[in-house]
Amino acid sequence: MARTHVLSDGRGRAARKAALMLSAASALGLLLILGVPRVGACHGMFQQQHAAIMPGAPETAAQTLKKDMDKEGKVLVIDVRGPQAYAEGHVPGAINIPIEQLQNKIDEMKVPKNTTIVTVCEHGGRSSRAALELQKLGYKTSSFCRLDGWKKQGYKVETGGGKPAAAPEPH
Repeated sequence: MARTHVLSDGRGRAARKAALMLSAASALGLLLILGVPRVGACHGMFQQQHAAIMPGAPETAAQTLKKDMDKEGKVLVIDVRGPQAYAEGHVPGAINIPIEQLQNKIDEMKVPKNTTIVTVCEHGGRSSRAALELQKLGYKTSSFCRLDGWKKQGYKVETGGGKPAAAPEPH
């Protein structure tokens, strides 16, 4: 610890305070250099943030989605991530419609309103928002599923460009 000297002109208190502040700043700098993980508000600044799951969005468990997909033609799975993320791994049979294009593409595809739709993204933030948007458009049976939950169940994922967005078969 740095020693402070009392100045004879009465400014000793200010000098000690300045030295203590300098010591504290040096200690903080050393912690940052050493990479100590939890330093005040700095922690979390560098962690990857995911969109929050929207309250009120119905979630479909990975096991339920798998069962529904095994009943061919009973569910339309839409991966709402970007093309690159989709190509890196997606639920088999899912079509890729990035969330920013969802409303336009779903209209273009003329998807019947009684279609069961499950939207998917990695952690549920975008897909939960997409499920709520679809409900606003009149799709009563829309929900979301998390791709990370799908993977945790050990279900396989497809890679590559996959299927282009196409209209589902009417029920």
